[in-house]
Amino acid sequence: MRFIHTADLHLGAAPDGDKSWGPSRADAVRTSLLRLINTCIEEDIDLLLIAGDLFNAPPTVRELKDVDYLFSTLPRTKVVLIAGNHDFIRPGSAYARFSFCPQVSFLSSPELSSVFYPQWNLEVHGFSYHSQELPDVRLDEFRAPRDGRRHFLLAHGGDALHAPFKPSRLSACGFDYVALGHLHKPAITQNGRVAFPGSPEALDHTETGTHGCFIGTLTKDSFHLDWRNFSDFRYTDVTINMTPEMTASGLESVIRRRADELCREVLNIQLQGRRDPVFLPDTAALGRIAGVSTVADHSVPDYPLDEFAARPAGDLLGQFVRRFTEGGKAEDPSSLQSLYYGLDALMATAGSGKEAVR
Repeated sequence: MRFIHTADLHLGAAPDGDKSWGPSRADAVRTSLLRLINTCIEEDIDLLLIAGDLFNAPPTVRELKDVDYLFSTLPRTKVVLIAGNHDFIRPGSAYARFSFCPQVSFLSSPELSSVFYPQWNLEVHGFSYHSQELPDVRLDEFRAPRDGRRHFLLAHGGDALHAPFKPSRLSACGFDYVALGHLHKPAITQNGRVAFPGSPEALDHTETGTHGCFIGTLTKDSFHLDWRNFSDFRYTDVTINMTPEMTASGLESVIRRRADELCREVLNIQLQGRRDPVFLPDTAALGRIAGVSTVADHSVPDYPLDEFAARPAGDLLGQFVRRFTEGGKAEDPSSLQSLYYGLDALMATAGSGKEAVR
């Protein structure tokens, strides 16, 4: 039996809505389920597990009908679904009363329930959120029955407010596999039996790296899990080391050469190193370059600190530098930050430019 484990599709989300590529990001999220359905058909998948937050918010009837149509196109794949903390089941909501097509088993109860597939001797257990938080439900307190069947647990959580657990204890609960949702980056325990697939599409600029799903194979005597890269978009952290020789045009050229014009790879730029004191990067303008999500400036002006510190005792600039560098203070990031802020202010008062620091 082959299965796909996915979670956190967050259908309806629109990442980077203020960016030029925002509509493409929304389309990638919107079509993620369709692409998973096509993978099920193309690769003859037996079971699709969706571990919560299929939707970004409690779904409407229209949204439920849309996904149910996609499920109905599966010729043989069975689907097991639960609601997570984002698409939790409100009293009287469309989710609470919707009837899915026969391929789908929606484990909608807030209590642990299950569906049994005799053709694989497999029972899938799970529960749905009926509120946005479940701090008192501990996943590592569930136990798999000892009845000769194979048992999967489908669940959503993992932090203090959402069905917490300890990985070592959850691994010892007796389930053949624990298919989790809630974390948006992939993670797996050492024994490979407890896993988060992450979201199939990154949902904001902090979710860097690959995104996809797990494809597993369960036989009578074995279990195997493979990672599948799936996403249309990818966020990447990029560090640019500034030098005193770098200019505004030079920095922009470096970023444009690294940026993806098609915006399929979106960059989080961090500026580090030392720059010319008269050059202050315009992070807002750099952030408008196609394919750049964020620009954070951690560079510092290339002031000659040793020369400043060696100035005569009565020199204001020398006194200021010595105050923030003597006695090991130069190793303290907060002290250095205060030093550079103060030097910028002093230089501005004295008249900006390299001449002011000589």
